[in-house]
Amino acid sequence: MLSIEDMERFNPWWRTGSVKAEWLKEYKRKPYFEVEKYVEKRQILLIWGLRRVGKTTLLYQIISDILKKADKKNVFYFSFDEIAFDIKDVLEGYQKFILNKTFEGTRERIYLFLDEIQKVSDWENKLKTYYDLYPNVKFFISGSASVALRKRSKESIAGRILDFLVRPLPLEEFLEMNGHDLRKIKENPDLWKREIIPLFYRYIKYGMFPELTAVEDEEFARKYILNNVIDRIIYKDLPEEFEIKDVELLKTLVYILGKNPGMIVNYKAIANDLGRDQRTVANYFEYLEFGLLVKFVFNYRGSPLASARKLKKAYFSTPNIAFAFNQNIERVLPAMLENLVASETDARFFYRNGFEVDFIIAENGKLDAIEVKKTEKDVKQIKKLKEKFAGKVRKAIIVDMEKEGETNDVAIIPAWKFLLGLGGK
Repeated sequence: MLSIEDMERFNPWWRTGSVKAEWLKEYKRKPYFEVEKYVEKRQILLIWGLRRVGKTTLLYQIISDILKKADKKNVFYFSFDEIAFDIKDVLEGYQKFILNKTFEGTRERIYLFLDEIQKVSDWENKLKTYYDLYPNVKFFISGSASVALRKRSKESIAGRILDFLVRPLPLEEFLEMNGHDLRKIKENPDLWKREIIPLFYRYIKYGMFPELTAVEDEEFARKYILNNVIDRIIYKDLPEEFEIKDVELLKTLVYILGKNPGMIVNYKAIANDLGRDQRTVANYFEYLEFGLLVKFVFNYRGSPLASARKLKKAYFSTPNIAFAFNQNIERVLPAMLENLVASETDARFFYRNGFEVDFIIAENGKLDAIEVKKTEKDVKQIKKLKEKFAGKVRKAIIVDMEKEGETNDVAIIPAWKFLLGLGGK
């Protein structure tokens, strides 16, 4: 039975009238402003994304806004991350002990915030019932998984829900959180280059997590990512969702990818090397994708269906995950930069057939080609792609760690400018 103490622990504003200062952050990320527009709309709002990217902080910021206009007892927050209660038990306890009436018995708007909702079985149908019965109840839900959250919400509560993805910090927000004025930077980027480049190196290593934006201790940052992101997903989230028996295999697969982000995924070869079943290895990679640790990029073959059957590469959702597994960052930094471009562009394709181009972005019958980091060989690869897909390649660029220029009609753009939308993005 959910106790009053459990509820009060999550909802200190019932006594104080405000959210604890340490739960709020002064900086509001872009997803906050997207969600804010729909606070008074009828639909359930789903906020989803990787662990530790700021979903709960966003919820607290919305709660803080609501408390300025609503009765403090009408705002309820509960996290299912640590306490395994059913939605029905939680909401009945709230009505009985805090509201002292039922949802049906009040005409006031009730705001319900349910964090890590994916931990609850059949959550989508339970919410659907409450949504249909009580028009005065507004739900905000969050979760740290992708496939199940969105799939179940679209299947069971379609038309009743809007979803918002909270990504790891983009460079723009990272710079703002470190006190920089983006408008000034974009007006004259080269004037700020000396200040931005050291920050960019911190960003690619561990600065895509909001709590690490001002941290300079690399060992602390590495432990933070390992303990609060990787281990939580591997040892808690995924085993709870899929009843995984071989948790160490999950850790091994993440470790292998951590040493080589962007590797070609060959399930058979990996299974042979590890002495595991090929199907199990394939399933475990899918679990990692579910947990938002891993994303796949497919070999472009002219259509999504044909591409999905071919080779695929695996990247992390942020290169910061690779940082956590590598003491020698110089060795893996080029692959981390490639991973960063994969994350930032949300690219779905690469090209490999006689020659290779890192990323292909296909849109409306046209292709954008992006090569990362490298040498004169990269220019040749892009030229071959232009010849292969004559008339279809709209834009072709090379993203370098710091260099800038042009060679054989191909623009070379430093990564920090590319991420800020300057020079060819």
